[in-house]
Amino acid sequence: MLPAELEKPLALMELQCQAVAAAVENGQPLELEAASQSLRDTAVAFSAFMDSIGGAAQAGPQLRARLKKLATQLGIQREAVLRRSVVIERGLHALVPSTQKATYAPAGRASVYRGFAS
Repeated sequence: MLPAELEKPLALMELQCQAVAAAVENGQPLELEAASQSLRDTAVAFSAFMDSIGGAAQAGPQLRARLKKLATQLGIQREAVLRRSVVIERGLHALVPSTQKATYAPAGRASVYRGFAS
């Protein structure tokens, strides 16, 4: 068991991480934004706290194991957010094709290359 001074901020980080995971799963953008901001604020406070006690190396293997698990969860959530953004972008392109950026200019549109012909 970790000392109370470590347990409370670490448990709060884990709770905020779970809130972000739930928001990603629910697909509610406002909920995800709020949960992400809360996680960010908690992470900044936790980082400052860890610096004040000398870092994770001072806390022992149990804290390091929980921090590693938390870092893994954050990586998984980041990937989930990226996947969701791709799905949303593809849906947007299907509904509003003009949102897609063309790789090549349509035939007869040489004027788009004027900037290169200086």
